Amino acid sequence: MGQAHLWLGLGSGLFVCFLGITGCILAFEREIENTVQHYRFVKAEQRSYVAPSKLKEIADKQLPGKHAHSISYQKGKASMVVYYAENPEYYWIVFMNPYTAEVLNVKNMDDDFFRIVIMGHYYLWLPPTIGQPILASATLMFMFLLVSGLALWWPKNKAASKKRFNVKWAAKWKRLNYDLHNVLGFYVTWILIFTAFSGLVMGFQWFAKSAYWISSGGKMMVPFSETLSDS
Repeated sequence: MGQAHLWLGLGSGLFVCFLGITGCILAFEREIENTVQHYRFVKAEQRSYVAPSKLKEIADKQLPGKHAHSISYQKGKASMVVYYAENPEYYWIVFMNPYTAEVLNVKNMDDDFFRIVIMGHYYLWLPPTIGQPILASATLMFMFLLVSGLALWWPKNKAASKKRFNVKWAAKWKRLNYDLHNVLGFYVTWILIFTAFSGLVMGFQWFAKSAYWISSGGKMMVPFSETLSDS
C-alpha cells in the first residue's frame, strides 16, 4: 500500500494542485471583480430606476441580432442586461446605470478571465468529453491516496499513537518532513476527503447516483429538469 500511496500521490498531485489554485481563484471571484471592475458599481440615488424595457431597448443597440435573457437591478450596483443563447452560442453582459440608462460597459463573457479559469477548472481547457474524465479520474486517484494515507498513518499500538501527533522539531530535515507530513496530513485529510468527495459527485454520474442512493435510503436520483417561461 505504501508504494501505491507514493505513486498515486505523484500521479494525481499536479492535477490536485492545479484544481486547488483555480478553485481558490474562483472562490474569490466576486471579491476580485468588485475590486478591479469599477463599472459594476453606481452611486445610489433617491429616484426611481429606469424601466427594464428602456434598458433593454438601449442595450439591444449595443448587440444587434442578439436577444436579452435577463435584466437585474441591485442597489448601489449597475444593472446587468444579460444576452445568452446556446445555438448559436454567445454570452454577453451590458452594464448600465439603472438611473440614467447610460451604458457603462459591454462585456463578452467568453473572454472573461474567470470564465477562462472555470473552463480550466472543469475541463483543463480541453473538450468536455476529454478534460472532465481526466480531472475526475485524477480526483478518484486522490481519494484513494487520502484513504490509503489514513490506513498507513493509523497507529498499531498505544505507544505508536503518541508519535503520530508529535513533531520532532530538532530532528534532521528528512525526519522533520516525515513528521509534518504525518501530523498535518492527518488533520488536513478530513477536509480534503470532503472536497474530493464533492468533486467525484460532480465528475462521475455513477458516483453521484451511488452517493444519492446510499444517503437517501435506497431511492433513485430524480433527473434534473429546468422549466423556463416562453414569455
